[in-house]
Amino acid sequence: MTTPDTSWRAFFSAGGIALLIFVGGITLQAMEGFIGSAMLPTVVHDIGGLDYFAWNTTLFIVASIVATVFAAVRPERIGPRDVYVLAAIAFGLGSLICGLAPNIAVLLVGRTVQGFGAGLIIATTLAMIRIVFPQHLWPRAMALNSMVWGIATLLGPAVGGVFANYGLWRWAFLSIVPLAALLAIGAIVVLPRREETGVRNPLPLLQIGLVIAAILLISIASLITNDPILATVLLGLAVATVATLSAVERRSPSRLLPEGALSPGHPLATLFITIMLLGMSITSDVFAPLFLQRLHGLSPLAAGYLTALVALGWTVTSIVSSGFTGRSVRLAILATPVLMTLATIGLGLALAVPNEASSPLPIILCGLFLFILGSIGFAFQHLSTGVLASGSAADNDRVSATLGMVQLFASGLGAAIGGVAVNAAGLPRATSAADLSHAASVLLWVFTVITALAVPFAWRVVQTAPHLRPTPAE
Repeated sequence: MTTPDTSWRAFFSAGGIALLIFVGGITLQAMEGFIGSAMLPTVVHDIGGLDYFAWNTTLFIVASIVATVFAAVRPERIGPRDVYVLAAIAFGLGSLICGLAPNIAVLLVGRTVQGFGAGLIIATTLAMIRIVFPQHLWPRAMALNSMVWGIATLLGPAVGGVFANYGLWRWAFLSIVPLAALLAIGAIVVLPRREETGVRNPLPLLQIGLVIAAILLISIASLITNDPILATVLLGLAVATVATLSAVERRSPSRLLPEGALSPGHPLATLFITIMLLGMSITSDVFAPLFLQRLHGLSPLAAGYLTALVALGWTVTSIVSSGFTGRSVRLAILATPVLMTLATIGLGLALAVPNEASSPLPIILCGLFLFILGSIGFAFQHLSTGVLASGSAADNDRVSATLGMVQLFASGLGAAIGGVAVNAAGLPRATSAADLSHAASVLLWVFTVITALAVPFAWRVVQTAPHLRPTPAE
């Protein structure tokens, strides 16, 4: 039997001009996210609303997850191309609202609309991978996704900083509008309109309500800075809500998620849990700039770019492993949580020690461990490929949308757990290097546990995922 060609040349040949839309959507979303984060301090300085600073990110994530739910249960008459056009329009409209916002309330509306467009882009981009490429090239598509995100991570803060430095933050948002319009036009011209056959079940309204409730509980918990007990209770309620969702899904004739997504022991559920745990572990780097500045004396720009090594590590490992097959894929999946656990431990040991002697060694170690933390790229595209391969073509919407939903949930839940950890460790009341060091230690040990939990699940994935079973040639 002929071995499929998994080279980059085969990938670009298979994608054709649709690759422009694929890359354009990812770039638009990724760049906006990092440009926006760099500009937000200047934005709230100009129009006020510092008390609502965190809501800019929270509402964006909530709307993104709601959008993935819509992508999973969208009406039959709305095809994949239509969803992509809707995503570009929502993203452009949200950017327009942000660029013209006279106050923080209007800005938050814009960020919500932007987030909805971003969520649709995530879900539809994942669906496009299955539509445009044969399965043996899916890891290459995921690696390209990681590559674009990595470049955006490195360039975004600089671009946002330039706009903010010259008081042109509004134009940073407004410049996205024509790009979004071009993306919508390109989708109409390039992407096929795949009419679907069959009859969809009624909307799973109860499941949709439970997903939104879990999102809101996690989001509110992430915003609470002075009551870690209440935040912990809210996270517990969010977990209970997901458990209720699992029970309802098993009994309901109308499904929101692909079959097996919430069934313990099912290969698909194991894949999702592994992706969730690894995705949560990456969010530990959110607090790294703070500790790098206050414990090691780095400038905000230097700390931000040192933290960007996570994205660089993810990009490099994604490219290196995108051509892996067979045993190499299984080894990559097994090694990833181990490497990330060791990196989290090392990062905690280096980051939490105050750099009183101005020695460069702790900084070098922090950078090294942050880079290794990005080793999730070794496994992520192969885990994602397993998810896409697990469902039928008719279930492509649910599978793709749920994969996007899990990634967003991981980011939100990881950030919320990190916030609870540092607040419980006394970060808001920290007045000395020792206080900061204690908070950093608690944070990293919490994430060490989360990352270590992925080790047995990765082992289970290798044992049960259908796309990872050894071939006769092995």
